[in-house]
Amino acid sequence: MTHPGALDVTVACPDEATAREIADSLLGRRFIACAQLSAPVESRYRWNGALESAREVVLVLKTRADLFEPVAGAIRALHPYEVPAITGQAVMADAPTLRWIADACIASS
Repeated sequence: MTHPGALDVTVACPDEATAREIADSLLGRRFIACAQLSAPVESRYRWNGALESAREVVLVLKTRADLFEPVAGAIRALHPYEVPAITGQAVMADAPTLRWIADACIASS
């Protein structure tokens, strides 16, 4: 079932410590239901006109759609990158999972 009220928010972090700090802060503030940290990945991208590459940890955060802007703002405040790429994608999940996300994210938008 697709539910427009639930999102996966994704952002690449320079290391596990940064990803954990962001995840723990957002969990503590009840902005997210959970956080998943990936193993290091190689990212290749264009920045300031040059091709770049870096080892990064991808952080995926489950939250309510109405919390996207506060979540993005909290990520930007804690993230060391000048422009962290923060994206949100609608979540397709079963009803119990959607209820869990809604119940876990009780912060106000």
